[in-house]
This record gives sequence, structure tokens and C-alpha cells, in this order.
Amino acid sequence: MRFWIFVLGLACLSVQAANKLTLWNAHNPSQYLDSAILKFEQNYPVSVEKNNFLSERLREEVLNQARTNTLPDILYVPSDFVGMHQLISLSPVPQGWIVDENQQRILNAGYTDGQQYGIPLFQGNHLVLYYNKSIVKQAIATWSELLEQHAALAQEGYETIVWNFAEMYWFIPFLTAFDGWPLDRGKITLNTEPMRKALRYYKELRDIGLVDPNCNHDCSVARFKSGEVAYMINGDWIYNDLSQTLGDQLGVAILPSIQGKTMKPMFSGYVLAFPRLSENSKKYQAIKAFSLYMQGDKAQDIIYQEGGLIPANGHVLSQYQHSLSANDQQMLLQMQQTKAMPSAEEMTLVWLALQRGFNRYMEHHYSVEQATEYMQSIADREIEKRGH
Repeated sequence: MRFWIFVLGLACLSVQAANKLTLWNAHNPSQYLDSAILKFEQNYPVSVEKNNFLSERLREEVLNQARTNTLPDILYVPSDFVGMHQLISLSPVPQGWIVDENQQRILNAGYTDGQQYGIPLFQGNHLVLYYNKSIVKQAIATWSELLEQHAALAQEGYETIVWNFAEMYWFIPFLTAFDGWPLDRGKITLNTEPMRKALRYYKELRDIGLVDPNCNHDCSVARFKSGEVAYMINGDWIYNDLSQTLGDQLGVAILPSIQGKTMKPMFSGYVLAFPRLSENSKKYQAIKAFSLYMQGDKAQDIIYQEGGLIPANGHVLSQYQHSLSANDQQMLLQMQQTKAMPSAEEMTLVWLALQRGFNRYMEHHYSVEQATEYMQSIADREIEKRGH
């Protein structure tokens, strides 16, 4: 009799283990995720243990946990983590785990090496043009118009525009306006004519005094909030904070065109990813149920309403479009003119090489040709080291 009680107890423990999922979250703030998990648990016989994993050394810590085989059932991480899919043993997203309402353009954020390794839950992390309506009544549409306003704004005691000039995420939209992109079919392409044109244009904006190259992200936000500057290029992540500070005086617009060409900022997001997922695992169906739920209408509505994030689910997003504010509409319009930040492992090398060549051109008197050749040589050398 005791034996059968013991066996029954083991069976119950097995069922409980199968119905308990572990999730590591890297997105902050994540109250919206808590709400969505609670709703999921109310509708499914599955519990989700969420642990916040917000270290500045997140990438290193995930790699360490992968080496000791102690990763959770689900990771909720920046989309570029899928570029490390081999190092952290991510499994491709199985067939039938992605809802039809998730657009392919958005799914690209979790796609690399010919496979879907992550499921985006929201879209965004893109740059827009903010402006102070107490200084300028409406936003400029081109950089030529901005240059025309520059002298008048200076006479009134205002700076014209600020952005995180030395950070390469802000440089990329200028590159796209000259038809450039750092990767071509998986190959790093930095020594190109579009790159040289973009660098020349970018440096000219600095040299004429339009932008302060030493003002970083926090400096830009502080100056814009204090009313010292008319325009700022920054991300959607700062939108709610700016709205609380400036209220009705905050304007949002798409990035101005350059010589008739559209600037296309990168976008990224956070994805659900699955280390060592096995169809034979007792947790397989529970993980699938959670993944589908998080893409569905109820969870995506929470992501929008509580998280202030643009849903990945196109159906949910369409339900809100008619009631969006003018600023929200501009935020969404800019999102439609973005390109997914590649999740390929090579992007780590792109950022490294791009930054070093940029610094040589801006600060160390390299010619633009020398700078782009230097960028490419760094990338090629690192690729060779890694045996790619």
C-alpha cells in the first residue's frame, strides 16, 4: 500500500513539474508581463515562475548559465540574443507556434541563419523626431528645412537639435538615407560608397555647429526637457517620460528626409526564446500554450494598455489605430518606416568596427576612405579569428 502511495506521489510531482514553467525576463519595467502571466495562469492549469534578469552583464550571465545547462524553459530577452542561438542552445520556434497576426516584418527581429529563433511580443525601440511646440509650432520634414531654422533658433537663444551623436544606433538612419546597410546577405559591408556619403554628411552637421557631438543620451534628454533645444532624435522608450514632463507641448514626427531620401531607423524588440526545447519534454505543450497566449489578443492588449508598447499582433494594433493621439500616430508611422536590426551574430562585430572607424574619422584625422577601409579590416579580421 505504501508503495502505491509513493508511486502516486511521484506521479503528482511529475504533473506539477510539467505544469510549472520558468521564465527569465530581461525587460524593465515589466509590470505588464506580470499582468499577462496572471491572466494566463487564470485560464490554464500552468504556473509561470518569472525571474527578473536585469544585470548590465546580461549577455555574459546567460552564456555562463548555458555552459552549466541551467537556463530556464523560456527566455524573454532582446531580439539580438537570437544571434547567439548556438552558444545558448536556442531551439528554432516550432511550426504552429506563431499566430497569423504577427507580421513577417516584425518576426524578422527574431530571425537569423535561416530560422526563427524568437517570437517578438512587441515592436519598437526605434528612433523618432521629438519637438517642443512652445519653440516650433510644427516639425520640419527635411534636413534642409532644419538648417534654415538653425540661425533663427540660435538668435532666440535655443539649440536647434540634440541626439546621441557618437552612438552608432543613431548613425544608422543616416546610412539608410544613402541606401546603405551594414550587412548584405550575412556579409559585413562597411567599406561602401553609401557609408562614405553618410559619414561625410554626418560630420558636416557637426562641423557647422548644428549638433553638439559631446552630448550623449542623458544629456540630450535633460536639455530637451529643460526647454533649451527645439528638436531631439531619441527612441520610443523615452516617450512616456517626455509626455509627463512636457505634456501638450511635446510633438512627435518622423525623421526628416535627406536630399529626398527617407531615413529608416532600426527597430528591435524583446522575444520569447526557448533553450533546449524538446518535443518529448513534458513541458512542451505548456510552453506552446504560453507562447500562443502571449501573442493573442488578451495578452497583446495588456502589452499595449499597461506596457505602453506597440503590439506585435496586427489585429490588436488595428483596433486602437482610430483612437490614437496625433503623437501616437506619428510614432506608429515611423515604425512603418524602419528596418529590423539584424539578429545575426555578426552584428556584434558591426557595432565594434563601425564605432572604431567612426572615431578615427571624427577625431583622428582619418580620411573617409581610410575610415571605411579600417572598419572593414576590423570586421574581416574578427571574422577570420572566429573561423566564420
